[in-house]
Amino acid sequence: MSIPKEPRQLMINLMYLVLTAMLALNITKEVLDAFSTINTSIETSNEGIADKNKRMYTAFQHIADKRPELKVKADSLYKIAEIIRTESQSMDDKLSKWKDQIVTSAGGWVTEGGTKRIKFMDDIDIAARLFIEEKKGDVVKKQLEDYINSMVAKVPQDQQADIRKSLPLKINAIEKSDLNPGGDWSFGTFHNIPVIASVTLFSKWQSDVKNSESVMIEHLMSQVGDEVFDSTVYKIDGLMAVAVPSTNYALAGDEITANIALASYSKSANPVVTSNVGGATVKDGVGVIKFKANGTGVQTVRGTISLTVKGKTETQPWTFNYTVGTAGASLQLDAMNVMYIGLDNPVTLSASGYNIEDVSWDMPGATISKVSSGKYTVKVTTPNYQGVDYTISAKNKAGQVVKVGGGKMRVRTVPAPVIKFASKTGSIILPANQAKAQLGLVAELENFIYNYRYTVSSFRFTRMAKGSDEEQYADITGPTFAGSAAAQALIKASKPGDVWYFENIKVIGQNTTNVRPVDGAVIVKLR
Repeated sequence: MSIPKEPRQLMINLMYLVLTAMLALNITKEVLDAFSTINTSIETSNEGIADKNKRMYTAFQHIADKRPELKVKADSLYKIAEIIRTESQSMDDKLSKWKDQIVTSAGGWVTEGGTKRIKFMDDIDIAARLFIEEKKGDVVKKQLEDYINSMVAKVPQDQQADIRKSLPLKINAIEKSDLNPGGDWSFGTFHNIPVIASVTLFSKWQSDVKNSESVMIEHLMSQVGDEVFDSTVYKIDGLMAVAVPSTNYALAGDEITANIALASYSKSANPVVTSNVGGATVKDGVGVIKFKANGTGVQTVRGTISLTVKGKTETQPWTFNYTVGTAGASLQLDAMNVMYIGLDNPVTLSASGYNIEDVSWDMPGATISKVSSGKYTVKVTTPNYQGVDYTISAKNKAGQVVKVGGGKMRVRTVPAPVIKFASKTGSIILPANQAKAQLGLVAELENFIYNYRYTVSSFRFTRMAKGSDEEQYADITGPTFAGSAAAQALIKASKPGDVWYFENIKVIGQNTTNVRPVDGAVIVKLR
């Protein structure tokens, strides 16, 4: 598409691009704010986990203070723990640097109304550019995989499978799709997500790293001796409750799983877990709750975990937040928010929380033709400036077809063109030789978003000679003078001072047989 020279047309095109981008993005401020809240919550939780890990290292270091017979074995395992601490800190630092790079690319941190936020936290191109186009997602994936493999390698081979399963940090395979036929991890992870969501994702990985570090230290401590977690060595009142949900964002009706445990747990000591969303099952020292997401926005799940050691019961509260989004759909017109009669109006349909193949839409009086997944062309026949109601439907997880969106669509006729002679319109003055060199009339559709053309089908050409009241005219079929001998004779006889009139102009649009008149006339004075 060529760049328009007129400032007004350029402005209209830019406004259209902005509108298209806003429609395509379809991310509400509430969702962005929810991600920001989740990110802050995860970062705060990470500080608590880091503090808990620090206390665990201290406890590990002093295991042999009251149990001298464990010193040799404890010291040997503690050296491995020190390596785990170094590698975990290094991994955390790498993830922090990735977050800083994202934030910097998004304009950095700004303060608005006393709240700190990323300047362009809704930008969906930055993460894709960094991690998909520039291939940095492959680097992130390798760093995470190397860390996981390094942790697993710290234990004997017969324990590695169990350790790998128990580590919270995991690199899950990406399902193949039409957009991602190869199941590329970087594309599946970073495609089309806003900046704040990508930052939150890295914060989540930092949380997984710190929790994986905890799992490793707990495992090493358990190898020292069966009584390492006895309160004489590690006081119960120094333990911290940890709640790890399977997801921080869900649609209404989705199932959420969360693991709740004391930071230094024993598989032989099962705690009692309570929650405000239902009961928990406890196995091998870990409580698991399952519940349905409900409501919308940020939701809080809380409860307690209790453990009795040597007749003393220690109870700790736990809590975590998750965000519930609403499944919805939107209809995006690819060329402004209006449909035109007689044209193939391109439409893109999107719906969050549903397979696009399970989504359909309907509009009375419209002929809808599917082009590809989510892509349609629409033909309309009756103008409606107030708007026609349309409905978007989708098949839910239960197989039921439900309404998920809708709205109104305005229907208009294609505007009339402007008639031009020698690239000018209205009343114009031209040198006689320049006017005689013109081939005919041009119908131009100005400032219209579609590539649509009109052609002049007929008009009357009138010549009034200088100093005479007599009108000489020729009725012409088509846009040019070439087919009319009478018109060519008038042109040949014309001299400076004569006036030409082009009236009774009619045009025909592309791909149609309907002829429409055009108001007004073009007047040319020869000089």
